[in-house]
Amino acid sequence: MFKWFPGIDRRIRLLSKRIFFNRYPQGFLETNWSEIRQSLVAHYSLCIVISLITYFLPNSRDFEDESLILLQSSRITLIVLSLIFLWRHARKKDWVPKKLEFYKVWTSSTLLISFFPFLYSDKVHYDVYLHQASAILLSMNLLLWLTTTTAVATNLAFCFMFLGVCYLGDSPVEAMQEFPILLTYLFVGTFGNVIMNYWRTMDYRDKKKLSGAVLRLKAKNLHIRMISNLDDLTDLYNRRYLIEQFDIFKKRARRHQFQMALVILDLDHLKEINDKYGHMAGDDALQTLSAVMKSRVRSTDICARIGGDEFCVLLDSVDPKSLKTLCESLRKGVESHPLSVRDPNDKPVNITVSIGAAILSYDEDFTFDDLYQSIDSGLYKSKSSGRNRVTIVEATKLNTKVDLSASWPEEVRIYK
Repeated sequence: MFKWFPGIDRRIRLLSKRIFFNRYPQGFLETNWSEIRQSLVAHYSLCIVISLITYFLPNSRDFEDESLILLQSSRITLIVLSLIFLWRHARKKDWVPKKLEFYKVWTSSTLLISFFPFLYSDKVHYDVYLHQASAILLSMNLLLWLTTTTAVATNLAFCFMFLGVCYLGDSPVEAMQEFPILLTYLFVGTFGNVIMNYWRTMDYRDKKKLSGAVLRLKAKNLHIRMISNLDDLTDLYNRRYLIEQFDIFKKRARRHQFQMALVILDLDHLKEINDKYGHMAGDDALQTLSAVMKSRVRSTDICARIGGDEFCVLLDSVDPKSLKTLCESLRKGVESHPLSVRDPNDKPVNITVSIGAAILSYDEDFTFDDLYQSIDSGLYKSKSSGRNRVTIVEATKLNTKVDLSASWPEEVRIYK
């Protein structure tokens, strides 16, 4: 029958497999755990309501005493079972998803089986019992988050048991007149189960894909942010990131009451190295200095390149003695690391660095420019003293009252 539509048989097989033999994706039950538990509570509450309605149904006058006792006992048993199942589910908090799936199936099946004595013994209310049992079956299909395979298997088992009860009854023909109603319930339940499972799994997969895309986007944004804060050549932080961290360090120093420090390193004779050995040697000098800085500071300190040959280290929780020791370690470390190039005499080319530093107390209110200007004067002293020196100065306020326009000739000024 499929020869007129090439490939349709394969598509039908794949669609049927996806609908009727589709398992929930990994992590699906764990993600929707709270909704599943709430749905199970709603299902058992419905079963309790149906059980109470069954209990208060009026009895037929032609009942014998033994049959009446059996019927009332069955009604009470149905109510007690519904209450026990609801209490057990509410009390147990550490459900394993697979065990909860088994618990949902066998408890609901037990409640359905409890209706068959009513169908067999109370012929007067046969249609009422059938509708009530079908309502529980419909609730199983729609509320219990069963896979389609489990739902179809439960529906078929209920059909076979219903046919068995009809065959054992006194009037199977009259009982079979209610069979179309049962089929309607089963069709609605199965169709609703298929639609809801498809919607739930597709929604779960879409959310999972979206969360994965969000995580990748966050990772890329973090990578972009890291790149924007780093210097390409030396792999140190740039000036903008250093100034941001300076404000953070100040707040932390004020909160925990410790001293912070700023160290500025200026590479000596970088222009001469570029002119004599080329810019590759100059880049090698910058990378050597950055490697020495990263190897001698703590992981909590900030190393940055703030200019062409100017570098900076931002330190927290430091005292004058340890600051002096660190600066000397940086100076000697740069001096003892020759470049990869050699001079005309085939000797390694060594580089040196001039260093200026200042300590900022937690109760002092200095800006980055204040501290930078103070250290710049110390750095100038190191340069003028022959370079390859360390000078530690006291921080002073930046003079912002200088009138820069006074250095311009009067006739150059357009606005007065």
